[in-house]
Amino acid sequence: VDMLHEEGLDNVFARHARFAEATRRAVKAWGLEVLCRDPKYYSPTITAVLVPDGHDADAFRNLALNTFDISYGMSFGKFAGKFFRIGHLGDTNDLTILGALAATEMSLALSNIPPKKGGVQAAMDYLVSAHSRGARAAAE
Repeated sequence: VDMLHEEGLDNVFARHARFAEATRRAVKAWGLEVLCRDPKYYSPTITAVLVPDGHDADAFRNLALNTFDISYGMSFGKFAGKFFRIGHLGDTNDLTILGALAATEMSLALSNIPPKKGGVQAAMDYLVSAHSRGARAAAE
């Protein structure tokens, strides 16, 4: 709790929103879909990623865990086996979110889901842009 107050809640919320947007841009670059179709309902804490038909999200999660020691949230209900969840909240910074996205991109490649690459680059481009805007605003 002290860390939250030290950083400031507005800064914590902004950081989570920044990592959520970076994650969604990575998902789009990979050619995948976010489970939530309406952007006004996007979560600042977790992104659910649909896998293409014919692929098993649970098999993907197991491969990622066994290969890169990264754990994703599972799918449930009528979407069981159809999506995995990437968390982007808590004690996370630019490098840890990029590391998680890199592990995701490598796991997707190993699972042959999908053929597109460049998600990590899309996330990096967004984060650099966000920092650039913040540096300009701070200088004004």
